[in-house]
Amino acid sequence: MSEQEHSNTLTTDPAPSPPGSGIFRRRDIAPGELAWAMRLYFVNGCMGTVWGTLVSGLLFTWFGNTVGMSQLQWGVLGAVSAWVVLMQPVGALLGSRWGSRKAVWFRFALGERALRLLVLAGAYLAWRAGLPSAWVILVGLVSLSAASGSLAAPVWWGWMATIIPREVQGAFWGRRDTWASIAVIAVILPATFLLDRIPTAAKPVAVFSVLMAASVVGILDILIHSAIPEPPMPAEVRTGSLDLVLKPVRDRRFRPWLVFIAAWNFGMSLGGSLCMLYFMENLGLKDNLLGGAVALNVVGLAGSILSARRMGRLVDRWGSRRVLLIGHLGWALLPAFWLFATPATAVLWLSLQSVVSGVFATAANNAGLKLVTRFPPPEESPMYMAVSNSTANIAGGIGSLVAGVFLQLMGGWTAPVGRLTLSAFPLLFLVSFVLRLVTALVFVPRIREQGVRDDERPMLLPLFFGLPVKRRKE
Repeated sequence: MSEQEHSNTLTTDPAPSPPGSGIFRRRDIAPGELAWAMRLYFVNGCMGTVWGTLVSGLLFTWFGNTVGMSQLQWGVLGAVSAWVVLMQPVGALLGSRWGSRKAVWFRFALGERALRLLVLAGAYLAWRAGLPSAWVILVGLVSLSAASGSLAAPVWWGWMATIIPREVQGAFWGRRDTWASIAVIAVILPATFLLDRIPTAAKPVAVFSVLMAASVVGILDILIHSAIPEPPMPAEVRTGSLDLVLKPVRDRRFRPWLVFIAAWNFGMSLGGSLCMLYFMENLGLKDNLLGGAVALNVVGLAGSILSARRMGRLVDRWGSRRVLLIGHLGWALLPAFWLFATPATAVLWLSLQSVVSGVFATAANNAGLKLVTRFPPPEESPMYMAVSNSTANIAGGIGSLVAGVFLQLMGGWTAPVGRLTLSAFPLLFLVSFVLRLVTALVFVPRIREQGVRDDERPMLLPLFFGLPVKRRKE
């Protein structure tokens, strides 16, 4: 990277890190093992996505409302859960200093899943005992779980990037998304179908049981995942810890991405962090879990299944920036769909937004993942990923907190607008829609991509009609 700034910290030639032992023994992956490792990544993707969808989605929101979470408390939880991602640079630093990304990932990822299980058990028991502290347990332990997961995340991305070949990463991630979407549909449809048919008095224990089962699946995912070996880390130049953390920020070519991801996540979180509360309470999904699961999960996952592999190949063929612009322009439209939804038409409008999300958000995430993990040398990708995620989640946490405080202050405020009545939630959705659209149009063209000249910009006409972009040679 020609413009990347380097630290002047005194360096020494590092000694090779020890090979480790047991499941943490580092070794090269034989050519015949790559297909096996990729298949195991698919299995783990299915298990991890099922776990994440259940313990943080529709059913978790229903559970939190049942144990007494208010809109402000949900906003605080969203903000704290986002801000603990500041632990990601610490995780990347630990992986670098300990010499084993897999060992760091395993300990903290397992801690994340175990803490999530304790969250559910503690909050449920406190609620059953009539204690007012159920929400404190939920907010506190979810935040600790998120912190542990943040320590694990960047080293996992670096580990994965040393195994999956660069030229097929987009296609690989598209296939992984496809299988993960199929797995979620296969689980959430029968689960919500049965939950809707359980008497109201028994529904809390039934939802709790489903969430606990998902937590067990999440722990098994980590144990199975540990079978994938970790290749030896390249020899790394030693620098001070602060220099290592600040290197992505000092990288002038990487900074436009950080500006974009901060602006995008603030606008997205402002309208999207608490939208599930609106869907549950205002649109009536709390009494129609199956309809909510179909609209919010199944339809979107079907869109992802049909498009993820193609979008992944486009990332490899067109480059990340072009697909980033396509994906984020489509993703920006989601709050507009929410504005049109009513209790009678909620499933229809939320299904439409899920199709858009399943196609465009999946494409945007795939492109962003490849851009960040392949921007620096492989040994530096965990820290770049950590700084990127930290930047995004600081901004997202601010958006979530602003949304929670705004909703708490506005209460039942309404204002007539022609034949319509404007309330606090739709106002947030409208602002979020405008911010998302402006951010995508203004900041994505400024992002720089490894292997592409800085003066090359993605143009809208070729993007939407698949016309080739004329590229200058490096």
